[in-house]
Amino acid sequence: MLSNFNKKVTKTVTKEEKQFIVFNIANEEFGVDVKQAKEIIPHRELTHIPNAPSFVRGVINLRGDIIPIINLSKKLSLNESLDNQEEKIIIVELDNNLIGMQVDDVSEMIRLAQDNIADPPDIVKGINKYYLSGVGKLNDRLLILLDLNNILTEEEIEELDKIDID
Repeated sequence: MLSNFNKKVTKTVTKEEKQFIVFNIANEEFGVDVKQAKEIIPHRELTHIPNAPSFVRGVINLRGDIIPIINLSKKLSLNESLDNQEEKIIIVELDNNLIGMQVDDVSEMIRLAQDNIADPPDIVKGINKYYLSGVGKLNDRLLILLDLNNILTEEEIEELDKIDID
């Protein structure tokens, strides 16, 4: 889904604009730079892993790759949503590891002019500034823009590497 869309839309994005995937978690609207995502897949059955970090929902097999799935609402200390069929998984690569970020729904892809992106305040909706790349202004909406490179610490990424799936 994402790869075909990228080919069509990236051609029209100017240097002063960035493209974002817009998604929902716990009734809040978030955005992530499309360049940080490898693909978006529908919710699928997870294999739960004993002794995994609390923010790890489980793992999936995606074309032969075993990918840990992060519960973003738990990681960001937001209210957890009930499981629903609209859930999506955004596949990203962090430190050469494929990781899935579970979100409630992916609603759209947008372009924001650089002057419509403000530096993040220290805390937005209870989310630490460290996780944010900014706040996007789109008409009458504000988007919390996440920096997925900062979602997990180096220690957490190492912990994910140690997950035993045998």
